[in-house]
Amino acid sequence: MSDGVCMVFFRGGAVALDDAARLLSGRGMNVQRGPAQLAVQWNGGPVLGIRYASDTRVAQEARELGARSPHANGMSQCTARFEIAISDLETALDEMNTLMEVQMTLQEATGGYLFCAWNRALTGP
Repeated sequence: MSDGVCMVFFRGGAVALDDAARLLSGRGMNVQRGPAQLAVQWNGGPVLGIRYASDTRVAQEARELGARSPHANGMSQCTARFEIAISDLETALDEMNTLMEVQMTLQEATGGYLFCAWNRALTGP
């Protein structure tokens, strides 16, 4: 797993990529739809790539990341995730507003758990 990624894990079925596009656009973000992902930018900040995944490895990884944490039970029920790809982590963290707005919007919409690869932090809903 690359350091330039964060993920919002949640129970599948409630929110999909089209929903994310609508919600992020509603927050004033520029959202471009690609074949299987979104490109999102806010106020001239960095462009973030967002994909939806719900294959069996998602549930397995959720259990592994949640193990031995206060979120173990909740993470064990996650079957889907939004993957937020960050091509230039340093720039995204320096500007921070775009990343935080995307994370907050997706986490609120899903009631999910946010995992950031660069610091291995797992945050509950």
